[in-house]
Amino acid sequence: MSEPTLFFEDFAPGDVIELGTYEMTEDEIIDFGRRFDPQYFHTDPQAAVDSPFGGLIASGWHTVSAWARLWIDTVVSRADGRGSPGMQEVRWFEPVRPGDLLTATVEILDARPSSRHADRGTVFIGCKMTNQHGRVVMSCHGRGLFGRRHPLSEPAGSSPAPSDASPGDTVKVRSADGVDLNLQMMGGSGPDLLICHATGFHGPAYRPLAQYLAERFTVWALDFRGHGSSGPAPGDDYAWSGMGADVAACAAAVGAERLYGFGHSMGGAALLLAERSRPGTFERLFLYEPIVLPRGFFDQPGNNPLSAGARNRREVFGSRAEALARYSNRSPLAVMRADALAAYVEGGFVDLPDGRVRLACSAETEARTFEASGGLPTEEASAISVPATVAAGTVITGVSNAGVFASAIAEALPQARFLSFEDLGHFGPLEAPGVVAAAAVRELLDG
Repeated sequence: MSEPTLFFEDFAPGDVIELGTYEMTEDEIIDFGRRFDPQYFHTDPQAAVDSPFGGLIASGWHTVSAWARLWIDTVVSRADGRGSPGMQEVRWFEPVRPGDLLTATVEILDARPSSRHADRGTVFIGCKMTNQHGRVVMSCHGRGLFGRRHPLSEPAGSSPAPSDASPGDTVKVRSADGVDLNLQMMGGSGPDLLICHATGFHGPAYRPLAQYLAERFTVWALDFRGHGSSGPAPGDDYAWSGMGADVAACAAAVGAERLYGFGHSMGGAALLLAERSRPGTFERLFLYEPIVLPRGFFDQPGNNPLSAGARNRREVFGSRAEALARYSNRSPLAVMRADALAAYVEGGFVDLPDGRVRLACSAETEARTFEASGGLPTEEASAISVPATVAAGTVITGVSNAGVFASAIAEALPQARFLSFEDLGHFGPLEAPGVVAAAAVRELLDG
């Protein structure tokens, strides 16, 4: 094997690489079809005339393979390639017929040094094939691992999560618009997983859930802007696009080559927003009652009862013990498992000089966050092709009816399935963390 001439540093976001052309012949279409995709319109020219395509066409996988051959010949054969974690969002737009001349390109979408391996980085690519008429016949997204040219002399990233982090350690991450975020390592081993919390909560509140997930994952949890130990949003603007930016920043800081996401309520929507902005960020998502609503659902003033309730929250208590006692006997937090509620109270307050405690996420911040919901309308979910499970409880209360939208969200997402939890409500991951975590592990790793 010859010495590589292309390395991770040679792939710059925004670059478009021309890979050359590939001619599809009838003999090759039939041979590939017979071996790998034996449907009659790929293998029998006569019978294919009566197919919906009006003639012989290449298998979509044949088209993907043709692109891959040009990618290998033009780029990977000259590069320090380390394999690929996978491809996603494969789409076929036009039939490919005998004699078609296909042109392949790749766009470099992003390039991220690994925080765990100083000798490599991940390159995110957008793949495309067009025919001789200039029409796109195939597109997909993918990731490639490439060695670094000078792994010992260059840092593995400007703000990486330390590879030797221990449970409870925190990493300070700067979001794209300058918000200082708190990212906590929650323990475990295995592929990395990022927990994204619901409005008004914070990452450490999900510690009981994380303890179950840590049996199969290395678990991280962030505090969104204005929540927990993270800084406020610029100008007190809690538009959910900022929550998506927070997720993207923390995902980059973790620097995982395979990253999974667990999102609850707002956290589920934020995961989808981050994936939409950077396709391929996540390997797979588990979304418990994500707030992805029909366009205009909360457009009318006063139509979001949760914001009004948030502004009426009591912010100051004599102690955390007093707050815990109050929440344990009042809706909606009384449904939470005792250890989850204790974790929420522990990290959800800041100490005041006079010995009292105040909510870390102020009533006004929580209200503004609720009012900004709708950052990702259901109608736009079809553009997000990450494999996902959308889950919901069957218990509907006056506090939240977000679960009624879950099945519609699963239908809107191109690669999603719906999962229902009997006898759980909107706070399911905090009510029964063991039950939800077991399902999440199964869906994320075996789904």
